[in-house]
Amino acid sequence: MEQYNKKFSIAHWDRTRGAIRDDSADSFFYDSLSNSTEQYRNEIYDIYFGGQFLHRDVSYGETMGVTPSKGQYKNLLKIQEKFGIPISLTFNEMTRPFYLLRIDVMKEFLECIQKYYDDGVRSCTISHTHLMRTGALREQFPDMVWKNTVNHRIRSTQEFLDYTKLGYNIIQLDRDFNRNLRELKWVKKEADRIGVKTCLLISENCMPECPFKVEHDIWQGGREFRDLSSNYWEAINTTCVKWRDPANNRTKDNSGVVNPRAGTDIIMNDKKTWDEFTDLVDVFKVSGRLVDAQQIDKRGARWFPIPISEKGKRVGYVEGTDRPINQIYLEVPDFKTAYENDLAPLSLWIGQVSISNRVLKENIITDIDRIHTILKEHFWNREIGKDLAKTLKQCRNQCYRCHKCDYAFETGEIDSILDL
Repeated sequence: MEQYNKKFSIAHWDRTRGAIRDDSADSFFYDSLSNSTEQYRNEIYDIYFGGQFLHRDVSYGETMGVTPSKGQYKNLLKIQEKFGIPISLTFNEMTRPFYLLRIDVMKEFLECIQKYYDDGVRSCTISHTHLMRTGALREQFPDMVWKNTVNHRIRSTQEFLDYTKLGYNIIQLDRDFNRNLRELKWVKKEADRIGVKTCLLISENCMPECPFKVEHDIWQGGREFRDLSSNYWEAINTTCVKWRDPANNRTKDNSGVVNPRAGTDIIMNDKKTWDEFTDLVDVFKVSGRLVDAQQIDKRGARWFPIPISEKGKRVGYVEGTDRPINQIYLEVPDFKTAYENDLAPLSLWIGQVSISNRVLKENIITDIDRIHTILKEHFWNREIGKDLAKTLKQCRNQCYRCHKCDYAFETGEIDSILDL
């Protein structure tokens, strides 16, 4: 099989909402996929979306605190039927209420899943390990593919095997494996032996081993902020909001490249690196449920292609934001095109979605030779970037004794990204 087909698990834009009596938001994602190439659609493994279970004693749902509207859900079903792309229900809230194990509550939760099952949904993420251990889910829904959540933070081969014993068919691995290729090889060996698939979250600005992550996952859904006039990100600006700031984590040449210490994204320079990872992982997962496509459209930005400057660098930012100015857009129709033409760094093209049906058409470059010329000056294509990318595959995020990122991004030797 090609190295790019059925490889990407992408998020539905659950946050996207239209104006009153405006159903454009409901069809936005469907329209985008309809206007994409068949090859692009072939590259999608599934599309995951948020779920919510409400009971008088218990609530359990999606940790981001966003779910599709009724219209969006209907369009997800249309996507599954028309394009053959599976859709995947997500219950990954990390509070995981004890009362969900109570017989009457569990019965109602199974009825909640049954509605999706009757609609044809055959993939579901469940964070509640005690519930999975009962076997009730597998018994009532024998054709469902069960995923754990990346928030379980599975970081070793032993943990991987332990979670398979709970009944999960796809094990979603922690971001740490993006920087631990050796351990990933051990996981691959065991996954093949027992016939379980692996999924690796490869794109998300989340600090390695973030000390705030557990609280972040519990609070982000919004319940803790109901009585405040702000959301999680506005109320607490000393965590990832700080080190995602362009002033703190970008290269000095203002290329827009983020310091790898601020996140755990896989850095894939070329086809060789892509092949190395794809031989070890069944599915690559990309974040995005908090994307508001309506806002993207209004400001003329594009989720796909890539904003960049003529010299392969971003040349500035809108004051107070991380949005680049003086940009052009590099566009290819699908990942296959980027891969076969070795449009390094390949990381730029992973998991993107075309919204070409509604956005501005200016400053878009599609010529492969010109894209090559522009990307030649990209940070990850320079010697310093190539050398750093090799290190990142095996560094295990032991930044305090390495400092290679510090030298490249001129931060000075720091023990922790929290020092920024």
